[in-house]
Amino acid sequence: MDSIFANSPYIWIFLGITLLFSEFLLPGTFVMFLGIGAIFTGILARLLPIEFYTQVIVWVISSFVSILVGGTAIKRFFKSESSVDPFIQDDFLNQIVPVEIDILVDRHGGKIRFQGTLWDAVSKDSKIPKGNYVRILSRENLTFTVERVDS
Repeated sequence: MDSIFANSPYIWIFLGITLLFSEFLLPGTFVMFLGIGAIFTGILARLLPIEFYTQVIVWVISSFVSILVGGTAIKRFFKSESSVDPFIQDDFLNQIVPVEIDILVDRHGGKIRFQGTLWDAVSKDSKIPKGNYVRILSRENLTFTVERVDS
């Protein structure tokens, strides 16, 4: 067991390089920053005689700093763009759809069937039981706001 801790700088560096190369297999850049923290910990453990538990703390802190600094740098170099196309219209507005599970007032749990799929739905006015029809007023993420349609 002592030989593992004696070689811990090399284990940290190996772990860091492995994490860096695993970035090619995993999406995102999170693992790369953990690898950078591990390499830093291995170099520091090689230069200074520190206990293994202290090395783990150094790895956690250096990985966190790496994520903060590296994430900011990546956002600066690779800017994300989002745009709203004014020609794309919301095809769900004012659609009349059936209620599949009772819709509650301002509470999730209700379901409507729209385009062959069940969607979450909430009502602003009143509870709408299953079997009724509703009009879609708006959408926020995956939840529709609906109102009762008088038959």
